[in-house]
Amino acid sequence: MTLWFVSMECANIAEAGGVKNVTFSLCKEFALLGHKVSLFIPVFKCNSWDKLSDVQKDCFKTQIDICNKKESLSYTKAIYKDCGFEVVLVNHPVFSEKEAVYTYTANEEKLNPKHKRGEGHEDFLLKDTLFQKAVCSYLSFTNDKDIPQIINCQDASTAVLPAFIAQTKYADKIKIAVTIHNAGPYYHHEYASLEDAKFYTDLPDSILMESMNGKRVEPFLIAANSGANLLTVSKDYAKELKDSSNVENTDGLSKLFNKKHIKIKGITNGFDFERYNPSDTSFSKLPFAFNPETGDLDGKYKIRQFFIDNVINSENFPCDGIKKYGSLSINNGGKERYIAYHGRITSQKGISILNEAIPTLIKQNDSVRFVIAGQGEPRLENEIEELTKVFPGKIVYLHGYNQAVVRMAIAACDFIALPSYFEPCGLEDFIAQTFATLPVAHKTGGLNKILNNKSGFLYKNNTSQALASCLNKALEKKPSKINKMIMFASNYVHKEYVWSKVIEKKYLKYFKEILKKR
Repeated sequence: MTLWFVSMECANIAEAGGVKNVTFSLCKEFALLGHKVSLFIPVFKCNSWDKLSDVQKDCFKTQIDICNKKESLSYTKAIYKDCGFEVVLVNHPVFSEKEAVYTYTANEEKLNPKHKRGEGHEDFLLKDTLFQKAVCSYLSFTNDKDIPQIINCQDASTAVLPAFIAQTKYADKIKIAVTIHNAGPYYHHEYASLEDAKFYTDLPDSILMESMNGKRVEPFLIAANSGANLLTVSKDYAKELKDSSNVENTDGLSKLFNKKHIKIKGITNGFDFERYNPSDTSFSKLPFAFNPETGDLDGKYKIRQFFIDNVINSENFPCDGIKKYGSLSINNGGKERYIAYHGRITSQKGISILNEAIPTLIKQNDSVRFVIAGQGEPRLENEIEELTKVFPGKIVYLHGYNQAVVRMAIAACDFIALPSYFEPCGLEDFIAQTFATLPVAHKTGGLNKILNNKSGFLYKNNTSQALASCLNKALEKKPSKINKMIMFASNYVHKEYVWSKVIEKKYLKYFKEILKKR
């Protein structure tokens, strides 16, 4: 097959959230299977070129009609090293002036106080729409034999592309699948009004009016109404997206998906095991090797000691990209139990639930310690910082991101708390299980792939009391039981969820079904 993948982000090129890993793995695995793969992605200021070869800058130039004027842009072509898939990069100042993919950075806030760190770009509609029109325009530079059979668009920022292609001569030649990575509030990239949608897209009124959610125009509905196939990142999240009662967690979309009888296919994301393999430090980036699949955990506990001595409690905190709050005390004869959280510090992730549960757990169990890593909403970040002061020696907060430090933090802990209000798929549970750290998670969406009391622990009602109770039950398990669960979880993830198997068993079948449809 000839496949185009369209995404704002991709691992090792431009990174933001979990979409980067899915994008990269899809491109990599389909290319390794012999399919002709092209990735389309903008050129941001944060882009890395280390993995790209045969770079041809500005190989094509064009003008795009948008917002009642013409915008000039160019395309750069390259090859992703080792994997061999083509990368087509879109060049325009609306992308290249941005230091991050979706939100403003601390540096951008310093340069312009109106651009608050962590807030979305004020011109995101221009950025999204220009990128999608650029991908559509690239068809005019493509030989007939290289026209894609399938285009896979990643998330709402690329979900209007099917409507643009539907207006071209290629409409009947190309099948399109739009993957919903997150349909929660603030992730829709919606147009605020019909007038806004018309101004940016210049699409027919019939499509835009049919795609309204109240006064807003929704990209995912535009995709469905333009003949695209909708796909999401787990079976359970697909069910939740069609549940008309799930209005709050989808900002009204689930009710419309249900009402309009829109089909959504759920394929649980795979896991790129080799990027995290704990038995090979060149991939895991961990200071010591270990193998949970065979029960060899000696290296894990060496990592814990190294992490505490040389990272957390080091007088000269040595880690670029991270600011440390708090410390960890070891005064219980080595019987301390460690609970991690890593991810975005946002409301969706249930951080308020975790913040409320922490005092309860510490008061009930003097040996419990917390390692929290991530960044996001300032209000929630401040709550965590305050907890490090209230409970000195019991909590450390690593604000920011450093790959080696974050991986070490997860591998050093016994459990990872995942109290998300909703979770389309979840990657942190995969990483934790691979590093012999058992997840304790709210039973929702993609987190349902955790097998309760076998590969982790699940609880139903997402309250601080329920989370604390579930963590306490996990802490009370005998070491022999925990070790048995660790071996099962690591083997289960490696056997069932590596990307190569997900591609062969799920995606290939799905794409072939799409090609058969009229």
